[in-house]
Amino acid sequence: MLIVKRDGTQVQFDRDKIINAINKAFIEVDGKLYETDTAYDIAVEIEQTARQLVKEDRILSVESIQDLVEDYLMRSERKDVARAYIRYRYKKEILRQTSKTYDGILELVEM
Repeated sequence: MLIVKRDGTQVQFDRDKIINAINKAFIEVDGKLYETDTAYDIAVEIEQTARQLVKEDRILSVESIQDLVEDYLMRSERKDVARAYIRYRYKKEILRQTSKTYDGILELVEM
């Protein structure tokens, strides 16, 4: 199953990336990782949902996968982990936008 990255390239779906992202959110909240079952279970559910969406001819992007992670975390008992994940995504988006702006300014200066 292929996923479209932000730059338009396509990569294979990787459940481990979801597990790692969720585990990082758990570490952010709890200070360390106490268990990995929740991340694994959510990642498996997301993979099943993603496969169903692909069968319906929907194109999956990194953003849509991340949205699914948010949704599944919010449905879990650990809303605090969902909030940490959402904050992380927001910070990364700000960094991407800042980087684009900075790169654009550099292009103008170099002209």
